[in-house]
Amino acid sequence: MTGRTSGLRVAFAGVAHSHPWADAANLVDIGATVSAVWDADDPARRDDFAERFGAAVAPDPGALLADGPDLVVATPRTPRAVAVAAACAAAGIPVFLNKTVAASEEAVGAFDRLDAAGSRFSTASVLRFAPAVAGFAERVDPARMLAVEVSAQHDIAGFLTPERDWQDDPAGAGGTILNVGLHAFELLDAVIPGARPIIAVGRSARGDLPTRSETVALALGSVHGVPLTVSVSGVPGPDRYAIRVLAPDGAHELVLGDGDDLGYTGLARRLVDFARGGDAPVAWRRSRESYRAALELAALTREPAPVLVAEPARELVAEPAR
Repeated sequence: MTGRTSGLRVAFAGVAHSHPWADAANLVDIGATVSAVWDADDPARRDDFAERFGAAVAPDPGALLADGPDLVVATPRTPRAVAVAAACAAAGIPVFLNKTVAASEEAVGAFDRLDAAGSRFSTASVLRFAPAVAGFAERVDPARMLAVEVSAQHDIAGFLTPERDWQDDPAGAGGTILNVGLHAFELLDAVIPGARPIIAVGRSARGDLPTRSETVALALGSVHGVPLTVSVSGVPGPDRYAIRVLAPDGAHELVLGDGDDLGYTGLARRLVDFARGGDAPVAWRRSRESYRAALELAALTREPAPVLVAEPARELVAEPAR
C-alpha cells in the first residue's frame, strides 16, 4: 500500500503502553480515522488518547466492536489479550495486537486455537517492519551462516513505575525476558524467516534494581542447527537492538537504536493492507516461535534454577599449592 487512505476506521482496544499512540498518529497521517477506544485498566490514559485522536470512548469491548471498525489495534494488558482477540474474531474484525500478548504456554495455546479457527489476527515486534531490517535480511543468506548473535536492550525503568509495573510481573506480562526479549527473538525471525530458536542454557541477574523479574538474561542455543547467542537487558541507557551473523565471508551486523526508523511507519502501512483484506502483517506460526523461545528462556532462568543476584566483585585469593 502506498500513498494515503481514506474512509478506514480503526478502533483501539487498550492503550497500556506507548505503542498505540504511535500507531494512531501514523494511521491518521495516512488518512485513517480513529473511531473509538476502550481500556479497562487506565481510564486517564484512555481519556487522554480519546481527546488527542478525536475518538469516542467505548464502555466495553462489545460497544467498541459494535460500531463496526475496519480494524482493531489492541494493546491491552497482557492477561486480557486472548479475550480481546477472541472478541474481534467473533465479530469478524481483523485485529493487530501489540506485544506482549502471552506470558504462558496456556496463552500461546489459546492463540493457536484462534489461528486454527481461521481468525484474522497478528502480533509482532515493530522492529520487523523497519526498513533496515528488511534490507539486512536481503543481504544475509541463512544457508551460509556459521553463528548468530542477537540482542535487545531496553531500559526497564518504565516497567518499575506504579503505572506500568504490571509489565514487570512474570505471571502477568512476563517481565523483562518477555517484554524486552521478544524484540530479540522477533528480530531473529525477521532476518532469518522461519527461525526456530532452541535455548540450551540460560542465566539471568537482577542486580540492585527493584524488579520482580530480571535485569538481564543471557542464553546459548541454536537456530537452524548453528550456534545462537541471545542477550536481553533492561539496564539504564538508550535502546539498542542488534543482530550479528557470522558467515564464511565475514561478520554481518545490524544495529538499531534511538533515532533510527524502528518500523512504526512500515507497520501502519501493513495494517491498512490487513484491514482491506490483505495478509496478516506476520503469521501467528512465526510469532509463536518467538514467544516459545522467550518462555523457554524464562523457564530456564527462573525455575527451577534461581535468578542470580549480582554481588560486589571479590578479590581473588590464590590457594596455597599442595
